Amino acid sequence: MGAEMASDGPELDTQLLDGFGFVCRPDCGLCCYASPRIARPELRDLLAAAPEAQLVARGSDRFLAARPHGGACQFLTERRCGVHAARPSPCREFPVTVHVGERLQASLVLSCPGLDLRPLLADAPGAPTRAFEGELAAVRRRIDASVQGRVDAAARRRRRLVRALEAEGLWMSEAEVRRRLRARAPLPGAEEFPVEDPPEVSEGWEQLPLFFDGRAGPVGISRAMGGWALHELSPMGGAAHELGVVPPPTRPPTTTEEGAAVLARYLDYWLDRDAFFGSVLLGAAEARLPVLAVAELELRAVGAQVLARAEVRAKLRGLPSDPLSAAAIADGIRATDQDWLDRPTWGDRL
Repeated sequence: MGAEMASDGPELDTQLLDGFGFVCRPDCGLCCYASPRIARPELRDLLAAAPEAQLVARGSDRFLAARPHGGACQFLTERRCGVHAARPSPCREFPVTVHVGERLQASLVLSCPGLDLRPLLADAPGAPTRAFEGELAAVRRRIDASVQGRVDAAARRRRRLVRALEAEGLWMSEAEVRRRLRARAPLPGAEEFPVEDPPEVSEGWEQLPLFFDGRAGPVGISRAMGGWALHELSPMGGAAHELGVVPPPTRPPTTTEEGAAVLARYLDYWLDRDAFFGSVLLGAAEARLPVLAVAELELRAVGAQVLARAEVRAKLRGLPSDPLSAAAIADGIRATDQDWLDRPTWGDRL
């Protein structure tokens, strides 16, 4: 798809959407366990449709309040949106997400079960697709002249980080980092295990990583006595069902050849994301480490989480986990991607 010009704002790069297909699953509701930001022009339409809507203020922004204790949006009923025609932009655009950096780059939240992951599962490169026309149309409606100011502000933040890293001899360009890491495919090893644990429930249900597993509510993962606890969440908040505790792997799980290839292609996808380098530059500046070293460490950490969550998901479903198949690795990706995309960067999110 390439880079496309919005009517009054900067170009939108959509290359990372190529090859992926999308059909929203009405039985899912995973993306509804959130508190979406509401743009000022959208607020009037929402309140006209639902005068009782409860909002949350964070600075100058307004968000649609979710139910407490990690519950779903207040308008989700029986996995259907009660204000679908007046839903805010983040809901219209999902699973497309846009990173605001030196440019606008569209990527996909690969946790969404409606996404076809064949570009990661197949050897052949994905063919360009227009499966996201509705989502991209919603994105473009928000790209006006003011967005250029956000791009300029993000670029200034990046320049400050680059100057600080250059002064200490730690800088390497994104293009060179990509070239070097692709040449040696840094898959996770024993040093990445055991992986970082998810939050405890006491830290807040809304902090838990989620995935869709065909149940009435999404499954949340928390740290617990004896391993990782898995909870089927209730739209009203908290857990509808406790699914058990599964110990995560303490060493790298084995994979089939196809499974290893899927993981490698997924890490390539991360390398192409501006959001990845946004978090890497922050980490390098804070730790005063070379950009290349931090990028490799982060990439290995992402891969290790995919493997760990793939094994835990397989054990939850009573499926073989030694070795992990390509389908199991895809399950690990879906349980990991949103969680890592939420990490801070020097940029912004549209």
